[in-house]
Parts: sequence; C-alpha cells; structure tokens
Amino acid sequence: MGIANRLASLIILSAFAIAFTFSQYFYNLTYNAEISNANSSIEELLQIVSPTASIAAFVSDEELAKEVINGLMRSKNVKAAAFKSDSIKYEINAKYLQKANVQTFSIYHPFLTDEKIAEILVMPDFSNIERQAARISTGNTYALYLLAVIVTLVSIIICYFLVTRPLKRVSNSLHVLEPGTKDRIITPRYHEGTEIGVLVSDTNGILNNVEQKIKQERKLRAEIEALERRFRMLFENAKSSIVLLDTEGKLVLFNEAFVSLIESTGLYINKQNTEFGELLMELFLEPKLVLTSVRDAFTHGEIAMGEYQLRSFNQAANMWVQLFATQIDTDEGERYYQVMLNDISKRKLELEVLAKQADFDVLTKVLNRNGGEKAIQTKVQQKVEFALVLIDLNGFKQVNDTYGHDAGDEVLISVANRLTDTIRHDDVVIRWGGDEFVLLLKTENGREDMVRNAMDKVRNLIKKPIELAGSGLSVTIGMSAGVAFYPGTASRVDTLMKHADRAMYKAKEVKHTDPDNYLFFASTNKSED
Repeated sequence: MGIANRLASLIILSAFAIAFTFSQYFYNLTYNAEISNANSSIEELLQIVSPTASIAAFVSDEELAKEVINGLMRSKNVKAAAFKSDSIKYEINAKYLQKANVQTFSIYHPFLTDEKIAEILVMPDFSNIERQAARISTGNTYALYLLAVIVTLVSIIICYFLVTRPLKRVSNSLHVLEPGTKDRIITPRYHEGTEIGVLVSDTNGILNNVEQKIKQERKLRAEIEALERRFRMLFENAKSSIVLLDTEGKLVLFNEAFVSLIESTGLYINKQNTEFGELLMELFLEPKLVLTSVRDAFTHGEIAMGEYQLRSFNQAANMWVQLFATQIDTDEGERYYQVMLNDISKRKLELEVLAKQADFDVLTKVLNRNGGEKAIQTKVQQKVEFALVLIDLNGFKQVNDTYGHDAGDEVLISVANRLTDTIRHDDVVIRWGGDEFVLLLKTENGREDMVRNAMDKVRNLIKKPIELAGSGLSVTIGMSAGVAFYPGTASRVDTLMKHADRAMYKAKEVKHTDPDNYLFFASTNKSED
C-alpha cells in the first residue's frame, strides 16, 4: 500500500497498456507495409528486366528469355514465372501459374511501344512475403515492448529518487517525531524549492507552533495543578462542610468536614453510593421548609441562606447548621448546586440559654414578664382566644417578713411548681413580678365557668401548706385573681392587662367580707380598647 509500490504498479500497468495498444497498431501497419513493399519490389524488378525481355521477344532469343525468367526467380518474393511470345515459351514452376493470383505483365516492341509482342507471368511467393512481414512486425513489436520496459524502469527510478524516496523519508521522520520537542524534518536534497520542500517547510512551521503551544499548555497546566493543590488544601481543610451536587441530588464532591458532620448525626455516608436526595434533604429535621426556601431563592436568582436543625440518628444533642446554597451553571450547560453548612449548634445553644435567661424567671423557672409579654403577643397575633388571669398571693409579705427572703423564695418556687402542675400543657404560667403571677388559659367563647373550674383547682392546690426546707415549719398563703378575656374583654394587650389588674384588686377588696370570693371577672369595656 506504499506510495512507491502504488506508483510503480500504475506506471507498469500504464506502460504495458500503452505498449500493447500501439504494438497491435504498429504490427498491422508494418505487416501491410511489408506486403506492399514486396509487391512493389516485384514490379520494380519487372521494370528492370522489361527491356531485356522486349529484345528477347523481338529477336526470338530463347536464351535471353530464360535469363530474364531466371533473374526473376532469384527474387525471394517470386514463386513461379513464365515467358510467353509467338516463338518462345519458357516456364518455371508452371503448376503455380494456374492459380488466380498470377500477375501478368505485357512486353512491348522495342521500337513500336504500343505493339505487344510477349508477356511475363509472375506468381508472387505470398507465404514468404507474409513470413517476412510477420517477422519484421513481430520484431518491431518486441522492440516497442522493450522500449516500454526501459521507459517504465527509468520512470520508476526517476519517480523513486525524485518523489517517493524523499516522501518516504519525510513520512518516516514524521512517524518517529514527537510533537513538542526540538526535532524537525530535514528537507530532502534537491527539493528546497519543490512542493516537497514547501511541504517540509510548512510542516516544520506547524511543529514550531505546536512546540510553543505545548510549552504554554504545560506551563498553564503546572499553574493549574498548583492552584488545584492550593484549592484542594483549602477545600479539604475547611472547617465548613462544602458539598457539590448534581441536579439529581448525587454528591459530586465533598470535603472531610462534611463527612465529620454526617457522622456526628449518626448517618453513614457511602462514598460508592452518594445519593442523599435533593439538596441533602435527609439530613434536615424539616426538609420541606429547607427545600421551599432554597427553591424560592434560586427562582429569584439569589443565594439560599438559612439556619436549620439537623435530624439526629444517634440521639445526639440538637444540631443546627447555617446553610448557604448557590446554583452553578457551567459553560457546557451542566447545572450543579454548591452547598456550604456551618455548624452553629454551640451558638444556638448559647442563644437558647440567653433566651431563657431573658424570658424565664431565674428563681421559679417559669416565664418572666418579658417572656410573658411575648407569649401574650404571640397568642394575639395568632388570634387564639384565651383568658388572662392575674394572681396576687395573699399572705406572702408576712412570710417574707417573718421567715426571711429565703423562705419567700421557697414559697414562690412552690407556687410556680403548683401552677405548672395544675394547668394544661397548652396553658402558660408567668411570674409577672414580686408575688404576682399570670396564667394564660385557653378558652372557648369567653366561658367563665371553664375558667372558674380551672382556678378552683389552682386555689385549692395553693392553699395547701408549704413546707420550709430545714426549719420544719410550714406556711399557708392565699390568692386573689382577676380575669380578662381576649378578645371578649379587650383586643389590645395593654387594655387587657388593665382590666385583669382592676378585677384582681376588686377581688382583694371583697375578700375581707367574703373570703371565698377570690376570683373576679373583668367587665367588657370596648371604649377603653
């Protein structure tokens, strides 16, 4: 399949095809020409002997006539001949003179040129003439074939040294040449200005460009590898959990901080099958909330941010993370999601402690006034019907003055515990201040009977003696309470508190005349609202 073999084969086939075609043509041409030359030579010979034959017939000289016929027979192209006149008849090979191909030539009077006095019959030796013509034509054909062979060999040699050999050297050089190196193709001798030389020059130019490009690529690759090592070092050693997911929710990339976070929740991460669902939904305690927030942010082209609690799979403490999610579209049209999770469990715990300190009474562990106001405001915002009961402890000041503040603290703690144990789980206990407590009791349509039944249980429990630790003494206290309904009594919190406070003081006023009447319900006065 090499170009040299192909070129040689084509030259040989073309040469022999041309030689064969022209050899047939020249064979026929030479054959016909030799036949014509043989006939012409016989005619020329007759023209030569014609004067002698005319004299022989005129003088009736038989010997002279024989010499004429014998002279004709000396020709290789004559097979039979005869001289015929009125007085002479001489024949050689007379049996061939009976054939149709006999040629007859007239002999005229030597002085009277228009008077025929004899004739000569000649039978050409056609077989000899054809053999000679065939021999000459065949020789010429062989000579033509030999010439074709010589021309073919010369053409092949010239093409080999001028074309195929230089091309083969160029091809071999290209085959072993490694792009990016200093190696170049050497221009074949005598081809500096030919197409092969131009090809070599252009190829070397391309190799120069390739070498420069490869050097630049290697330099850029080294820089990219260095940057990649630095980024990977930052990525792997980052304290935040960093995750890259595809659109199907599969983990494409994640760092060790993420693995540690997963393991701390008790969830096992399988690096061979990293399918955690869309945006790691399995990790979050409220996945729908996270997913909705992330989708809303992505819809508006924003970064999704939020603080979410993780689900615990090993009964670990509550874990919270701060989530940052971004949507990344590559130049190839692929979409990924980058998620960063910062563990904020410690900060959340600290905030919870601070919130408790801000909203809960340190002594009684129930809501303080600040936390109570928030609880009341929340119920108002949620439009939940409730009864606000303001309780004032009767006899607390005497205990405090008689037994000291420590005893007073014990009484307050005991009252708070009894209130918490008595009310329902969706009701609220608040230490409003000093010896005042507030209860938020869930009601329906402002039913006073429900509130009174609940408060009777509270009063009966509070009236029980309270043991003072370490002293062996017990004290008994009472209570007065005022009730205001939301929204029946008032729809504003400050007005609601005023009504409950007034009702409580009315209960205090009547306790002297009617000790069992500890509870007073505020009247509705919307004009103050």
